[in-house]
Parts: sequence; C-alpha cells; structure tokens
Amino acid sequence: MLDIVIAEDHSLVRDSLRLLLSVQADMRLVAETGDGREVVALVQEHQPALLLLDLGLPGLDGLAVMQALAECGTKTRVLVVSARLDASSVRSSLALGAAGYLPKTENAKALLDAMRRVSAGETYVHPSVAELFEPPMPAQDVDDLLTPRDRDILARVGVGLSSKEIARELGISDLTVRKHRENLCRKLGARNAPELVAFAIRRGR
Repeated sequence: MLDIVIAEDHSLVRDSLRLLLSVQADMRLVAETGDGREVVALVQEHQPALLLLDLGLPGLDGLAVMQALAECGTKTRVLVVSARLDASSVRSSLALGAAGYLPKTENAKALLDAMRRVSAGETYVHPSVAELFEPPMPAQDVDDLLTPRDRDILARVGVGLSSKEIARELGISDLTVRKHRENLCRKLGARNAPELVAFAIRRGR
C-alpha cells in the first residue's frame, strides 16, 4: 500500500485528489494540509512513501518545504504538482530533490502514472516541464563531451526508461548503467537524477 500525504492549499483540488485516491486499490491518503508550515511535521509523523506538493503554499512555500525535508533526511519522495511553470521554479525544485514535476493542467491518468513511477524509485518530469529546464551548456559542446554509449543511455533516459530497463535493452548490468548516469550528470552539470531526466527529455525533443 502506497501511503500519501497531500500538501495543497486549494480545498477543491484536495477534495478531488482525495476522491481519486479513495478508488485506488494500491494507494492510501494518510494526511493532508493546505498550510506549508504543517507539511514537514506530517511527513515526519506518517513517513509516507510519497508527498504530493504544491509550490504555492501559504506559511511556507513548497521550495522551503523541500529544503526542510532534505535537512530532516526523510526518505519520502516528492512529486511536485504545481501551476508554476517557470524555469526558476522547475530548476529549484529539481535541485532540492523533487523526484517528479507535473503541471496541474494534467489529467488524473497522468497524475497516477507519475505517482506510481516516482514511488517506485523512478524520476518523472513532464515533457512540458522539461522544456523549461535550461541546458547548462550549448548543444554542440554537449555532443563533444558524450561517448556513443553516453548518447545511447541519455536517449533512453529521455523516454522515461529506468536503469533496469536500460540495462536490459543494452545488455549491460544495472551497475554499469548507474555509473554511466553518474558520469552523465558530471559531464552535463546536472546535480541529480531529475535534472538529468529533464535535460535528456529536452535534448530528445
């Protein structure tokens, strides 16, 4: 059972999310709040697998919440569901460790897919969000840095494959894929897996 905390300040949206989760056999809503000051305490109390986080919370905004959660060392994974679609919010969220970023304009199917992928340890960045992620360097410079194997793996990261799926497709070990992803982060200036995914999606479009 996937335990979930919702942090969303609009009551109507919370009501809709609560109803959606109530009919999912593998999901359970354990707490909800519309006040950013309450989020960290709720996460610490319930230790959910997943936090659905709006960035525009009163009291303490979503970016500050993620900073506080990082300092606590929580294992809860964060899926940002926000109307903020500016490059600064996207980059800041990914840098602070958000495992996923989904626009509020998306439908329930997309939300459930993102939730399941993020809770399974994957990274989810919606393509429209990835478009807002500014590449750290010009495309030509990137091409000069990458080996053929780097390009193979980056392309598969960009279509949403996990490390296990990439390993299976390329006939190599999971560990080898993870090392390549670490090297790609270093070469591309990506600070974590979500940033690498966003870069890969943008590059592939």
